[in-house]
Amino acid sequence: MACDIVQWSWTQARSEGGDHKIFVDLTIASFFNGGPGPEYSNVSQRVRHSLKFFATMNIGKDSELIYNSDMSTTDWKKVGL
Repeated sequence: MACDIVQWSWTQARSEGGDHKIFVDLTIASFFNGGPGPEYSNVSQRVRHSLKFFATMNIGKDSELIYNSDMSTTDWKKVGL
């Protein structure tokens, strides 16, 4: 791994009003890059509580996967940290 795994972790509730848990992404999503804003994203979640991602446009071969990580707000206090 090229960077600290903490950079790939966040807190999220899996349902509306559910308890927040700590998540670490070691799936294909760890290859996502961040963009300067949501208008640059080509990958997103259908709903805020989902861990499933989809393409928001056609993504060409050798193109970067760009995700707006601001969609998932990390709140360490909600998991006791």
